[in-house]
Amino acid sequence: MKWYDTLIPYKVIDYKGIQYGVCRDFDHISRYRALRRVTHSPEDDAYRFVTLETPNAFTTHVNAKYYTVPSFLENRLDVIAYEHLGNPNYAWIIAYINNIEDGYTVREGQKLLIPDSITPFFDRGELLAPVSPLTLNLGTE
Repeated sequence: MKWYDTLIPYKVIDYKGIQYGVCRDFDHISRYRALRRVTHSPEDDAYRFVTLETPNAFTTHVNAKYYTVPSFLENRLDVIAYEHLGNPNYAWIIAYINNIEDGYTVREGQKLLIPDSITPFFDRGELLAPVSPLTLNLGTE
């Protein structure tokens, strides 16, 4: 029997840039019409890959305010979380709400949406709310 080591990738593709575009291939009634087209390695025909950007579907009823990142806090989402939420470990919440993928890349002048408190995130229907096992509809084995 042949086995594969899943910790070793099949093929490593060199990073050759990303190009964003408007998705024109879908008409006005398509669910894809508002998505951006993302092209990986746009100049290399052998490795070009085109996909649609999937937006963060996060919605909340938590009170929040906008904050403009000053130059001395550029790339310091942990410090921003500490100043506004009282704990640097809450940087992931700010990153999640603002669709920041790596958790630290914030630029001077960037506007961030920062919640007034994390407590409402535990309310029913919010990000950290407990989910009843009965609502998961896991089926049977």
